[in-house]
Amino acid sequence: MKIESNIEFNFFTEISEGKTYNQLFPKREVGLAVIYLYENIISDDLYNRQFTEREIHQAFKDVFNHNLREQTEDYSQYIYELQEYFLDYNQEIQKYIFKDYAYKFCEHAKNTLKGAFNPTKIKTLCSDIIELLKTADDVQMWFENHFVSFKPKLGEQIDFLEKQIAKSIAQIKKDTDFSEKSFIDILKSVEKSLDKARKQNRELRSAYEHTKKIRTLIDQREDLSTIDLVSDVNSFISYTNSRLNTIDKKLERIQPRIRQLFNTLNRPRFNSKIQKFTRYLLDKSELISAKQGKEIVFPNNLKSIQIYMDTPNFTILRKDVDLFPSKPRKINSYKENKEVVNKNKQKIKKRLFQQKKIIDWENYILSKIDLGQQVILSEIFFEIMIQENDIEIAMNVYFNVIRKLRKNTKISIHLDNKLEENNHFKNVTLWKTEVQKLR
Repeated sequence: MKIESNIEFNFFTEISEGKTYNQLFPKREVGLAVIYLYENIISDDLYNRQFTEREIHQAFKDVFNHNLREQTEDYSQYIYELQEYFLDYNQEIQKYIFKDYAYKFCEHAKNTLKGAFNPTKIKTLCSDIIELLKTADDVQMWFENHFVSFKPKLGEQIDFLEKQIAKSIAQIKKDTDFSEKSFIDILKSVEKSLDKARKQNRELRSAYEHTKKIRTLIDQREDLSTIDLVSDVNSFISYTNSRLNTIDKKLERIQPRIRQLFNTLNRPRFNSKIQKFTRYLLDKSELISAKQGKEIVFPNNLKSIQIYMDTPNFTILRKDVDLFPSKPRKINSYKENKEVVNKNKQKIKKRLFQQKKIIDWENYILSKIDLGQQVILSEIFFEIMIQENDIEIAMNVYFNVIRKLRKNTKISIHLDNKLEENNHFKNVTLWKTEVQKLR
């Protein structure tokens, strides 16, 4: 008899268990050593190349750049941890080989970074998928065989385009730095960067137009049998256009720099020299504290600017109180509302009582944890509800204890997916929460 498991996979829970995260994403130097080995394997054109432990040690030495001899035990520990997902060891020949995860780990990182340098293929991808849609007899087949694989490829190319545009914007901002370069050098570098930005902008516009064509064609093929597929395609296109709009707004950031460039070029040479002199003067000056606030000290004992103003003369007319007496003010008397006063007093008393109860329960829970006892915080939540009959007290105690302990490395807080319930409060549920002091 086959017993089916009802346990559901929870990605966050699984990756946060034990050393799983560090094994999937090793520390910087260890990860760089893996990439170092990967690059050597690819350069040798041997996908399944085997390598010795000495080669791995050499990779660690090159990456860590140790001046002194590193202990072999440290390298052995790194290799032991990498064997979970990255390395496979052959006991017979005593050599290692990359696991599939190691190749995917390196290839994904390499392709992501490489995309910031190479031209994107958005236009080609979109043109191909449109032609396949035009000639497709069955929309279901087109969706399953072509569109499903098209989605991640287009998303990747949009990521590449976004990185390229970000680099172009940063380069143009750098090119339009007027502090040291001459106008001719600025114009040459800006022209080159603008050409690249224009190509990227054409790729962006092409993506807009092609997604519109896909949406138009898919809407024309809609019927009762394909309504879900059409909805899925339109949803992806809406998401894509939203990303393209975000990238388009980034491109707009270069416009102020271009306007600044032309404004500078149109200024007389005298103004340009004044700007350079002012910038030089400020770079060489210091800001010091003085009696009346901050004061700028210019280089080479240059005197600070002194501003002189004529002291104005004021004619002051005094008001004679006897001749022009002030009108008496009407004094309003307010009658005390005893009902409102008593109501507010009761509210304050209740709040003070709640605060005292909250502090008492917090001290009780923290003392149990400090003694090394395992505290199930969710059970105590319902215990407070029963004794105090006040959900505000229970909630404040629960969250205050977690807030105080969540950054304490000596305390373990574990949230379970299992819901904690109580028969007295059927409308209240919360995750099972365990708190314990680590030994």
